[in-house]
Amino acid sequence: MLDLDMTPYAAFVWPAWGVSTLVLAAPVARAVIASRKWKRELERLEKDQSATSDAADSNRPQVAQSAVGPKE
Repeated sequence: MLDLDMTPYAAFVWPAWGVSTLVLAAPVARAVIASRKWKRELERLEKDQSATSDAADSNRPQVAQSAVGPKE
């Protein structure tokens, strides 16, 4: 089975495992936080863009709307 008895080396090995875990978890946490931030920013920009394009469409003459093509 799994033998975790590291009697002479445990004082070095277990803290090394802990530090390694923290070092590897930090970039993962930063990536998750940045991903959430950029998703919120994208949603805000898409909302602003759709509001702007809807307002622009309502101000166009009817002929210009048909010349542009169907709305997406």
